[in-house]
Amino acid sequence: MTTRSTPERLDEAVDMLLTGARPVVDPALRPLVAVAETLARSLRPVPASPRFEAALARRLAANDWVERAGNRVSTLVRQATERPGRLIAAGAVSSAAVGATVTAFFAWRSTRRHPHRAGWR
Repeated sequence: MTTRSTPERLDEAVDMLLTGARPVVDPALRPLVAVAETLARSLRPVPASPRFEAALARRLAANDWVERAGNRVSTLVRQATERPGRLIAAGAVSSAAVGATVTAFFAWRSTRRHPHRAGWR
C-alpha cells in the first residue's frame, strides 16, 4: 500500500472543493483546506451581462484575426520554401552557434581550477 504525500492529499481536497464536494481531511490539512474553501467562495466568477456578451461577439466576428494570422504564417512558409538556400543558411548559422557555444563551455570547464585537486601531481 502506498501512502500519498501531503501535497497530493491537499491537491485532491482542493479538487473536491472545486467540484462542490466537502472533503474529509486529517487535522494537519484542515487550515489549508479552509483557506482554499474561503478563496473558492470569494473568487466566484462574475456573470457577464447580455450587453457585454453581445459586444464581445460583435468584436470577435468583426476581427478576422485568426484568418489574418493564418495568412501570415502561410506567407512565411511559402517565402521560406521558395528560397531553400535561406533555410540551409539559417540551419548552418544555428548549427555553428550551437557548436561554438558547446566548445566555449567545455573550454571554460577544462580551464577551471578544481580546489580538491590542488595537491595532486
